[in-house]
Order: sequence, then C-alpha cells, then structure tokens
Amino acid sequence: MSAIIGLIIGYLLGTRAGDKGHEELTESWRTITTSQGFRDMLGGLFALMAEFLNRGRGALAQKLQTPEIEARSRELEQAA
Repeated sequence: MSAIIGLIIGYLLGTRAGDKGHEELTESWRTITTSQGFRDMLGGLFALMAEFLNRGRGALAQKLQTPEIEARSRELEQAA
C-alpha cells in the first residue's frame, strides 16, 4: 500500500519534472508491478474478494430459502 501512495506522490512531483520525470515514473511503476510484494498483495486482495463474494452468496441463498419459495419450487418441479 505504501508503494502505491509513493507512486501517487511521485506522479504529482513528476508532473512538474517534464518528460524525464514521466520516464522515471513509468520505470518506477514497472518495478513496483513486477515485484513479488505487489503480486502477493494482489493475491491477498483477490482471495479476500473471493471470500467476501462467497459469504455474500451464502447469505443471499439463506434469504431466498423461505418456505413459500421452497413450496413454489416443488410445485414447479412436479408440474414439469
């Protein structure tokens, strides 16, 4: 996270440095995004998002499993 904050600050300072600052910023971004720490952070973020979505899906499934819906589902299955 601190790398991204550093990148933002670098960008703001680099905009005043012209083309050379832009080249340095591009190289810094490339270095950050190819680092193992950045990849680990993304992996953790994706795992957290997957867990969040799974929990949300489970909570939604519980909400949808009401007696009325289950009875209607059985009716539809028998009619088919």
